[in-house]
Amino acid sequence: MSAILQKPLLDAGLVTTNLSAAHRFYGELLGFPVVGEVEFPEVGFIRRYAVGDSILRVFVPQTPPAAEGSREGFASQTGIRYLTIYISNLEAVVAALADAGFKIPVPVRELRPGVLVAQAEDADGNTVELTQEN
Repeated sequence: MSAILQKPLLDAGLVTTNLSAAHRFYGELLGFPVVGEVEFPEVGFIRRYAVGDSILRVFVPQTPPAAEGSREGFASQTGIRYLTIYISNLEAVVAALADAGFKIPVPVRELRPGVLVAQAEDADGNTVELTQEN
C-alpha cells in the first residue's frame, strides 16, 4: 500500500543545542519566518520556520544529545544529510552566509545548464544545499 499524502510537501526537523545560532542561520540570514514555538515539558523546545509551504522544525532537547552529527561534509555518514532549498538570489545569500562566518563547502557553481548550486553548513554542521534555476 502506498502512502496517501495529506500535504504535497515534506517538512523536516533538525536537532540543535544552540538555538540562537540556528535562528541566525535560518531566521535571520535565510529569512525564514518563525511560525510557531512550543515547549514540551521535560522533553525540549521546538521553533518552527516557514520555508514556502513547508515547515522546518528546530528542536532543542532538554537533555543534550549523546552525540553530534559529523562535521566532515554531507557525505561523511549515512542518513538524511542535507536539505535542498530553491531560491532566486543564490549569490547574495551565499555571500551573506559566508560573511556571517558560516562554512560554504561548495561555493556557487553551475550544476547543469541553467542550474546554479551551493552548499552551506549551519552552526551544527547540517548541510543546506541552495539551488537557483535560471
